Amino acid sequence: MFSNFISINAAFILKKAGILAGVTVVGFGMSTTVFAETLTVWDDHDSESRAAVMTELNANFQKAHPDVKLDHTVRDFQDLNLTLKLAVSSGDGPVVTKVNQGAGAMGAMVKENLLVPVDTYLKKYGWDKNQSDSLLARDRWSSKGEFGVGETYGISSLAEIVGLYYNEKVLKAAGVELPIKNFDDFIAALDKVKAAGTAPLTIGTAKGHLALHMLAGISQAHIDASDRKALDDLIYGRGGTWNTPGNLESARLVQNWAKNGYFFDGYQGISGDDAVQLFVAGQGAFLISGTWYFGDMQNNPDIHFMPIPAPAGIKHPLSVGGVDLAWAITSLAKSDKMKDLAGEYINYMVSKEASVTWVHAGYLPATPVAEDAGVNASPLLKEGISMWKSLNDNNALGHYPDWASPTMLKTFDENTPLLLANKETPEELIGKLDADYAAYMKSK
Repeated sequence: MFSNFISINAAFILKKAGILAGVTVVGFGMSTTVFAETLTVWDDHDSESRAAVMTELNANFQKAHPDVKLDHTVRDFQDLNLTLKLAVSSGDGPVVTKVNQGAGAMGAMVKENLLVPVDTYLKKYGWDKNQSDSLLARDRWSSKGEFGVGETYGISSLAEIVGLYYNEKVLKAAGVELPIKNFDDFIAALDKVKAAGTAPLTIGTAKGHLALHMLAGISQAHIDASDRKALDDLIYGRGGTWNTPGNLESARLVQNWAKNGYFFDGYQGISGDDAVQLFVAGQGAFLISGTWYFGDMQNNPDIHFMPIPAPAGIKHPLSVGGVDLAWAITSLAKSDKMKDLAGEYINYMVSKEASVTWVHAGYLPATPVAEDAGVNASPLLKEGISMWKSLNDNNALGHYPDWASPTMLKTFDENTPLLLANKETPEELIGKLDADYAAYMKSK
């Protein structure tokens, strides 16, 4: 990885200096191979396991395209969100990139003509045969700034579900009976674990979005798929409010957990990624987060994954999720030849062949794996695959709440730690979310 980082950045420096575009730099040496095309790619696969998958997939693409130089850079989610729009605007960004589908990233870039529609490649490669229209709708923005309709600006490699990770060994030691069937069972399990002297919930709020996902996951698990219109309207910018009984009760619940010691000491000082590693090591009974951690979680066979339990009477509860950040083509693809090369790269990244590679690494692909692929999924991944099928069959895939406005992620991330620290009331949190949304709706 270190030598690859040197290669990427040395090539970038040479290109910027106007010395030699397309030079391959290996480690601290340099060859003089000149490539016909340089394809600049940014992605957010910054964990060790996901980065390893991308290294393999990029090598496969490079082997099939020896005349193409891949200039590949990995950025974490926050860095990508902060730098992508500015980099493309200035002409120094990627031709192919991962981009967050919400108003603050994809929506804003579409508005400024910084992304290229991919509908031509959707039809050419048949992406709509492998991913449902409801998933692809999450990559659509109209010329009027409407989310969920209009032209398609991306497609994703991985399916994502925010659910409940649980450590079976820790739960059994605390006397918790499995399975956990509903929300009351979940609350009772938390109480038993706490009484046994173990922190029931693992979380970190110094960096990352575990608090947001916990709050949204619990709230949306209280919504039946048959009653999802208000949430859809809110996220797709058609109007609505965060001030609902479900959102308020969820905020009160997680604040009470924080007040009463349901999180381990010091959670405010660690990142979400660090909290995950503590959970993998056996510290804590539950963790609410997404399937993007499957590669890390599979290292502990006691860890399992399930939907966040719903209250009795909710037949098909929503689960936050959908797909990971979309692969997109930026306006820096100036020629049809470059656009076609970018489309070919993205097609490989969402191909069934690539899906097999992701499954081998323990991740849940958005493109189904062929039945004759002979893949032996891990037990954890099988649980995710089963959930993914059920959610799609029942129209029960919920939404990331931060997609609702360009600044909603910032508003959530600034205020959820205050909620947990008892420095902000649930009503104040909801008020700030509503103020953010109202300002966005007024600006449209």
